[in-house]
Amino acid sequence: FSVRVVENVGKIEIVLKKKENTSWKRLGHPLENHDSLVPKKGTGLHYRKCQLISKEGVTHDTKLFCLMLPPSTHLQVPIGQHVYLKLPITGTEIVKPYTPVSDFLLSEVKEPVILNNKYIYFLIKIYPAGLFTPELDHLQIGDFVSVSNPEGNFKISQFQELEDLILLAAGTGFTPMVKILTYALTNIPSLRKVKLMFFNKTEDDIIWRSQLEKLAFKDKRFDVEFVVSAPTSEWNGKRGHISPALLSEFLKRSLDKSKVLVCICGPTPFTEQGIR
Repeated sequence: FSVRVVENVGKIEIVLKKKENTSWKRLGHPLENHDSLVPKKGTGLHYRKCQLISKEGVTHDTKLFCLMLPPSTHLQVPIGQHVYLKLPITGTEIVKPYTPVSDFLLSEVKEPVILNNKYIYFLIKIYPAGLFTPELDHLQIGDFVSVSNPEGNFKISQFQELEDLILLAAGTGFTPMVKILTYALTNIPSLRKVKLMFFNKTEDDIIWRSQLEKLAFKDKRFDVEFVVSAPTSEWNGKRGHISPALLSEFLKRSLDKSKVLVCICGPTPFTEQGIR
């Protein structure tokens, strides 16, 4: 069978394919709670075990993990929302939030219509002294990770008639921007400009730098600026931390009174300073 989800109208279409060309007298036997409404806030998190298919290095400390959903499972994570990954560690279940990404930045994102895709991808920074990420990194291909249903309050309706999209990201705070960026460039006819200012400690920390540069070359609506706080002597780009001096020119609209949306993600001090 196949599943089609149209998020903005709340429509779910399930297509069941017949093995034989005969009339069906019924679709099956109803399960418990059939024809009843359970409020979402009362359902709690539902986890499904997903299999690790691959992991590959993206930077010196960040990897792209590919997980395969269980058979007949369809998991749509709305743009700007996250899921929780759960692992048993020394007898305790540890849970951490992560935002799924596309497997490749230049992939087109056609949400809110779901793609029949059985894989889900995560860009995750490995902290050697951390509790969760070393265990995740030690998993072997074929091992399992529990993945929750999505959470978050980002509304895709904010993109309606959008003309300027400004993204501010630090480190792995870039991950929510991946689908926001690609969705905006693919699906918003009114869009004039997308600008990403990406903050990192060093040049080697920049996730998908070459892909971002290729995207900026391919689509003239997109500009990216890299800012590093501990540059080498060869670095010719911007330096420092998030500040009014860096943002004053960057935050300018493409046209006066154009509709603009600013998204920011990163460590708490970074987002607090950005909001100020």
